[in-house]
Amino acid sequence: MLRLSSNLTLFLKLFIPVFWTTILVGLTVVVWFGAENNFGSVPIQSLRYAMLFILATGLAAMYLVLWPLKRVETDGEFMYISNYFRTARYHLVEEVVAIRESRWIFLKVCTLELRGKGAFGRRIRFVASRTQFRMFREQFGALVKKN
Repeated sequence: MLRLSSNLTLFLKLFIPVFWTTILVGLTVVVWFGAENNFGSVPIQSLRYAMLFILATGLAAMYLVLWPLKRVETDGEFMYISNYFRTARYHLVEEVVAIRESRWIFLKVCTLELRGKGAFGRRIRFVASRTQFRMFREQFGALVKKN
């Protein structure tokens, strides 16, 4: 089994959102329900709305950027795609149209396109493992396209 997605996927998809949300929700609760004199000369109403804005913006960003990431593996015949709670299997040649590579900051983010709608949608994003994905590209180069 060849794992195409990076081990960083678990960290990006689950750990960062859980810990970030826990910390920011806690800080927001403290700011909203804490006594005004605990915050020095900062206008408390502005601080409250700023914390709420940061929380909402961060949650929206994680929902749009990190939550769609999936774990992708292949055995040469099928692609196995998982969101860490359930797994779907697609035939590599018959159901996968293309895998598009792109760079995002320091990560290689790939989009796997299916012929029809799958369990996780028609387009599946994953953070590619550099070495494993290179080996996959050598075997199935016709499927891989660069953006």
